[in-house]
Amino acid sequence: MKLLKTAILSFVAISSIFLVGILQVIYGQQLEIPSWIKNNAKWWSEGKINDSDFIKGIQYLIQNGIMKIPISSTNVAQSNTIPTWIRNNAGWWATGTITDNDFVSGIQYLIQTGIINIKQTQNLTQNDSDISKCSQLKSAADIETCQEEIKSDYKIKNSMSIATPYTFGPVTFYYVSNHIDHTEEGKTILTVHFVVKNTGNSEITMSCPRQNLCNYALSDGQKEIPYATNTLVYGSLTLLPNIPKFLDWTFYEGFDYDPTKNYSFLIKESWGSGAIPLVLQ
Repeated sequence: MKLLKTAILSFVAISSIFLVGILQVIYGQQLEIPSWIKNNAKWWSEGKINDSDFIKGIQYLIQNGIMKIPISSTNVAQSNTIPTWIRNNAGWWATGTITDNDFVSGIQYLIQTGIINIKQTQNLTQNDSDISKCSQLKSAADIETCQEEIKSDYKIKNSMSIATPYTFGPVTFYYVSNHIDHTEEGKTILTVHFVVKNTGNSEITMSCPRQNLCNYALSDGQKEIPYATNTLVYGSLTLLPNIPKFLDWTFYEGFDYDPTKNYSFLIKESWGSGAIPLVLQ
């Protein structure tokens, strides 16, 4: 086992040197990987979550530009498969034995060489030719707006492709992910990420004007927990037909994470109601 660990660490270090040219470091800053992905890696290395949940973290890194896998050199698989020995690598990263950059570089190399196969949809990979069309516009402001719109569209589509959809009336909630942060006071903050899409033919309004008058809440199976913040503007969000939107919710007051409880996100609108089960990470 010691020999295997040494070999893998050496492999990761070497791969990071060769991949520095395509590893994405935004504005020269150190890579910032969300804490929930590192938690996923730890739990996966311990066998607490399955391969599919771990792969969602890798897909997040790809779709958010932290890890870049050129489509021409990617081994596109029909299913998600990961060799069991890579669990050790994930566990060492989660405990700080190897750095974020080493982890990303190593996983990036393993994908490109086909040791890890991540199922991808080619037409959801950002296309530089689409971005280049923006250069035909006259003003710098118009070019920047065009580029941001294209990037946002790809990001939404990629998020939808890895999310679990739940439909309530004319609205589909794509449950993308969640993560838990801890405050210095020992409290926990839960953030839940969705993409919402109106599949009907007319406008739909999501309503949540204030905490005690909101059509959405978190349930722990025993009580409802009101939101702390959300990305609804002025307490409502109008969904136009077939135009998906990102939507985030955070919960703080009244939320005390307990892994034995069954958490869910509640929808209580006149156009549809129900619950989305949440596996908190």
